[in-house]
Amino acid sequence: MKIVTVLGSPRKKGNSNTIAMAFGDKAESLGAEVKTYHLNGMNFKGCQGCYACKTKQDSCILKDDLTEVLEAIHEADVLVMASPVYFWDISGQLKSFVDRTYSYLRPDFFNRPDPCRLPEGKKGLLILTQGAEEREHRDVPQKYEHFMEHYGLHDRKTIRGAGIHESATAEDRAPYVQEAEALAREWCGR
Repeated sequence: MKIVTVLGSPRKKGNSNTIAMAFGDKAESLGAEVKTYHLNGMNFKGCQGCYACKTKQDSCILKDDLTEVLEAIHEADVLVMASPVYFWDISGQLKSFVDRTYSYLRPDFFNRPDPCRLPEGKKGLLILTQGAEEREHRDVPQKYEHFMEHYGLHDRKTIRGAGIHESATAEDRAPYVQEAEALAREWCGR
């Protein structure tokens, strides 16, 4: 099994990254191949709105650090996206990544039963953490769950850690880490 993990937090040891890494570490221990990308340390641009991916080629025309990530997702069985919720949405780093995945959609994607160029059968895991309580920002996971569905990730899961702040301890993160590890065991077959 091939897993691509896209980390949207600027904090390498932040809550969302820690939970995503627990999933990846468990999956790797079960034989999965895991590629992890820390977006904050990468050099890339957001979508330019040039529509080259709809008129000239089947991929994003930009060539930067995201090129490898976008290509790796084509080969992956699982896409993991992790982000803190900052100011009512995912981090700017992850949002720029999401915008660049527009290149996965076919030119006439609204009028097709198969709108996405990604191969079928991929799984998706969305990991979101926030300092705010659970009742806040409920629309954020819904928005990105819809994104995963639109991209053909029909077997998907969301882990949402609410009420955990940047100063969270391992104990605060434990339920979410355990949930991530259990999902890795389920998806990796053990």
